[in-house]
Amino acid sequence: ITCIQGQTLSPVIIDIESKSVEVLAKDESNRGVTVLDVSEGYILGSRSDPVTPPHLVVARVSDQKFVPVFSPTSLADMSWNQLNFLEDGSAGSSIYVGSQENSKLILWPHGGPHACITTSFNQEVAFFALLGYSVLLVNYRGSLGFGEEHVWSLLGNIGDRDVKDCDLARETCLKTHPNLTKVFLFGGSHGGFLVLHLAGQYPDNYRGVVARNPVVDLVSMLGTTDIPDWCFNEAGGSYSWGQGAPDVFSTMYSKSPIAHISSITAPVYLMVGKNDLRVPESQSFQIFHSMKALGKSVKMCVFDDNHPLGKPETETDRMINAVSFYDEAQ
Repeated sequence: ITCIQGQTLSPVIIDIESKSVEVLAKDESNRGVTVLDVSEGYILGSRSDPVTPPHLVVARVSDQKFVPVFSPTSLADMSWNQLNFLEDGSAGSSIYVGSQENSKLILWPHGGPHACITTSFNQEVAFFALLGYSVLLVNYRGSLGFGEEHVWSLLGNIGDRDVKDCDLARETCLKTHPNLTKVFLFGGSHGGFLVLHLAGQYPDNYRGVVARNPVVDLVSMLGTTDIPDWCFNEAGGSYSWGQGAPDVFSTMYSKSPIAHISSITAPVYLMVGKNDLRVPESQSFQIFHSMKALGKSVKMCVFDDNHPLGKPETETDRMINAVSFYDEAQ
């Protein structure tokens, strides 16, 4: 099977009889490999990295070293590297993808929040990079792949620890890549929650925000989402069928991006799925109307889609519009 180690996919061998687990991550040829099949002593997999699209690789079960079936082709003039941004020993890592010619950076935190952006190829990242926007993919504290303690550390600390990690990742990246002078934000779901937080807590650092189905207000989301328990648990509380006490609601509101709306100066583009049950469209309507009332720059596009905004026509539309928005926001 395949699992996440750090922020890289690696094959794993599970011996059912001995109940042992061996991660095949030490050999460089095994990193970034997704296992597809095992048959007659061979392992078939797919390998990629941020600038190399998926390609077939094969290994013998006996030596477990993957070699490409055909020579892969990488994106021209593009490079990538991993950047650790926490100095206290905590796991905090990011992936930079881009060209030395680029002067613009898109900071992209994942949703979840308990998920992970891996070093696998992503066509949306490649789309941005080929159009002149380098991309920084951030795995903040609470992400998968770094151990259970790392995951649990975020509960009760959303809107603070994850936000600080993202901005520190930006700062670390700019030290390594001084050619980057303009930074934009891109994220969906909890990633949308984070980019709105970043725009409100660090308004001088970002020039434009694209938020896809973002969590805006944990309190108002309780009665409309299909995961009300998520709102309580991520805010550090426990979930019960009854309504929370006023002090609980106050805590949840303070951890929400809406609490920082008055500080947002960058233009915001909301991309919304009208059929989203996870983060209902009412969340985006709430911040859209609030920003309009404050005289701030905001626009919204509502798609006939759900939470991932993953229909081919939706994905094409939102990616083209995101780049057009960033171009105008410079």
